[in-house]
Amino acid sequence: MKKILRTISIFLLISMMTSFAACATLKEEEIAPEYSSELSETDFMGANFSFFLNNSHQSTGEDYLGYLINTEFSDLAKERINEVEKTYNVEISIVTNRDINQTIQNETYAGQVSADAVQTSSQGLAGSIRAGFMHDLAALTDYLDYRDSEKWGNIETIKALCWDGGIFGVIPDAWPMLKYYSMDGPLIVNEDIIRYLNQTDPREFVETNEWTWDKFEELMPVYNHVNDAGDEVTALFTSIHWLFRTMQSSNGEGFIVRDENGEYQLGLHSEKTFEAMDTAWNWSFGDYSSFVDIGGYLWDHMLQTFIDGKSVMTIVCSTELLGTHDSIAYNMSNFGFIPFPRGPHGDNKNFTGATITGSLFCTGIPLHCKDPAMSAILLDKIYEPLPGYEEEQNIIEYLRKNYFFDDRDVVNFIDAYNSIIYNYRYEALTDVYISINSSKSMREWLDQYAEADENNRQKYVVNIETSVEELFK
Repeated sequence: MKKILRTISIFLLISMMTSFAACATLKEEEIAPEYSSELSETDFMGANFSFFLNNSHQSTGEDYLGYLINTEFSDLAKERINEVEKTYNVEISIVTNRDINQTIQNETYAGQVSADAVQTSSQGLAGSIRAGFMHDLAALTDYLDYRDSEKWGNIETIKALCWDGGIFGVIPDAWPMLKYYSMDGPLIVNEDIIRYLNQTDPREFVETNEWTWDKFEELMPVYNHVNDAGDEVTALFTSIHWLFRTMQSSNGEGFIVRDENGEYQLGLHSEKTFEAMDTAWNWSFGDYSSFVDIGGYLWDHMLQTFIDGKSVMTIVCSTELLGTHDSIAYNMSNFGFIPFPRGPHGDNKNFTGATITGSLFCTGIPLHCKDPAMSAILLDKIYEPLPGYEEEQNIIEYLRKNYFFDDRDVVNFIDAYNSIIYNYRYEALTDVYISINSSKSMREWLDQYAEADENNRQKYVVNIETSVEELFK
């Protein structure tokens, strides 16, 4: 006999009687309803599954579950939703919501949460996670196994979703392209300008392991030139924050390191990182500042300047590279992708400059939804690999065919993602880069923020890193 959904769960009753403080304590008392392990036998009797999404960070156009409409992937996503509805006898409602975090909190206080699952950026979900309003997915591993990194995200990309020993969201990594949109720090090269200047393709320096800070400094005055239209073209155009944050991980040190006592410390204040930061300061305000334009405080300004051929290289996030109609891939006919030049202690495979500031498409289950087990079952089925893209090689071939012009770009892109590091930007651990200018030395800037950084290390880093350790052993 088919298992039937319990339409009124204990969570709804509890939510109507408890306050915010009680919500935070329920995490340890969660009991997931029991269902048959044979998911094909589950019948949800026509129940409605409301999936609230806010993926506005990813797309500048109309999209469906993260994909621009009228594309191959959006069509496949719609087919998947229809398939799940028929298989499980459920009605799936996709609801676009501007502020998912606020909606969850307001509805939890009111005693009823209308969303059965939500999807937004990690910073858009962090408030609800840390206030105790999201369901710990570690209690639902019979239905959705967060430890399956190929399907639900690697440790660095989901760190922001871990808290107090639990994990409250995952990322649909098995769906093509979605995981790549969160990557910050790609270094993009205008290959037409390289050819115009009759210079060696920087991809070759990566291949021969020559792509270093010293090599880039050697090339800066060569790249910096006046073009045929009389416009000055800089070697690198970026913002102060993007330059420093990207360079931080290029000298062999992560954002978080463990000391000899096993304690989690900030790589930001290590000597290796200081060497990187001091070099970035020199590029911005010192000997190489005439070749590096750090005036790009807005992404669209940085992006358009590069597209217009006013800089040889720029640092962007992946959405600006290949995510939307405004991106580089849609507007340039010949660009290259390379890792950030490495310092003396770094390498171009493991310290590529690629970081995660905020993960997109973070998917979680509100604590007081109708039934968290139903939500987990349906999410797990929805985010099975899409037909034709079951293997990562399928997606790599798609990248090569549709976005990149050279096989080396695809290799560099995949290497960058595989070495990505969570940078704790939204936990305020790169605040030093926001205000930095030439009025102080790099050491003075780091000293100025040392106390605040230490407070945030204790408040956020220790909690998140120990949670990850507990969850993933």
